[in-house]
Amino acid sequence: MNKTYRLKSSKAFEYIHRNGKSVADRNLVLIISPTKFNLKVGFSVSKKLGKAVVRNKVKRRLREGFRKMIPYLSNKYNYVIIARQPAKDCNYNQLLQSMKYLLAKVNVVTDTNAFNTVK
Repeated sequence: MNKTYRLKSSKAFEYIHRNGKSVADRNLVLIISPTKFNLKVGFSVSKKLGKAVVRNKVKRRLREGFRKMIPYLSNKYNYVIIARQPAKDCNYNQLLQSMKYLLAKVNVVTDTNAFNTVK
């Protein structure tokens, strides 16, 4: 994923946590917050999930899945995706389905037909 889409500062994460709207499923939590600027996304994977190898694998899968969805999402929001405990046992397709479900649930998808074909 391109660096221009990354949330970097802890202040940005805190702001989104405080002022954002959250939705969740078994594997992930999605928090969105409106912004005046372009789309940004941050990923949070706790040490409770496991050692660094496991956490990095989950983050790589989440980043790749979100990268493919960027063209179909609204640019007016910042996103934070938090991995829950069962995410460590999920494969890429399961995490992708969870992300699709959550993004559709908060109604930020611009082109639903093309969005559903993302693999």
